[in-house]
Amino acid sequence: YPRLRGGMSLAGRAALWAAACWARASGQPGPGGDPLNFRLGDGSWQIAEHIMATATGGDPAAALREFTSFSESRGLGLHLGAEKTSLLESAVQQGLPPKGPAIVLEVGCHAGDGTLGALSALRGRAGSTIVSTEANPEWLRSAKAIVDHAAKGTSVRFLPLDFGEEGDLDMFLDDLKEKHRITAFDAVIFDHSERMFLTHLRVLLRKGYLRAGSTVYVDNVKRKAQKLRKYLEFVNTKAGKGFQTVITHIKKPYPDAVAVSVYTGATEL
Repeated sequence: YPRLRGGMSLAGRAALWAAACWARASGQPGPGGDPLNFRLGDGSWQIAEHIMATATGGDPAAALREFTSFSESRGLGLHLGAEKTSLLESAVQQGLPPKGPAIVLEVGCHAGDGTLGALSALRGRAGSTIVSTEANPEWLRSAKAIVDHAAKGTSVRFLPLDFGEEGDLDMFLDDLKEKHRITAFDAVIFDHSERMFLTHLRVLLRKGYLRAGSTVYVDNVKRKAQKLRKYLEFVNTKAGKGFQTVITHIKKPYPDAVAVSVYTGATEL
């Protein structure tokens, strides 16, 4: 096992080992070329270590609290904050079907705190799936360890997948369909390259991956308003493109806004 700070439970060490094995199997070495060397970098793996040492496995709310407090106390800036995470969780809940399992797509999961919000939204939805993508391999490794720990004992399937900020979503979805039989999403979270939001939303619509009632959550609506102008025009309720969109302003950890859009039906692309 990697050398860890402080004490850690056997279950936590097992989760670390599983993440390391996943990194090696996926061909994504850690800093210095060693898949077991996660201690360098921007602090995301330190967050993973901390969560697995302090939060009870299978408790996404506890994992999220530890994620946020650790990132805040060390000035890492890797957390969304309580307001955004709460809105994300509500957006996922809003998109859930009346009963049964749900499927969530998160494009740009960072180190996994937004994923924890999605996981919380899926409480009681046995057999659900979260597909999370990330271009930063260190963040993706950390997200896998954190979410696997938080999802322990649940039947939620977590698929952490490498996907470039401006990757080919068409090809990605085809691969997802072939390998995992996923053909639609109940909720979508966009937190990757803002200039790709509209392009990727159009791909989801063209390929039929949104059903009536599916939700789309978008971050940084105020901070990056200019880059998101065309996207926000498209999903604006008054645009008649098949979406009803609500923008909510937040205060912490910095002034910003998020947009939650509900897909209502056929869209002219």
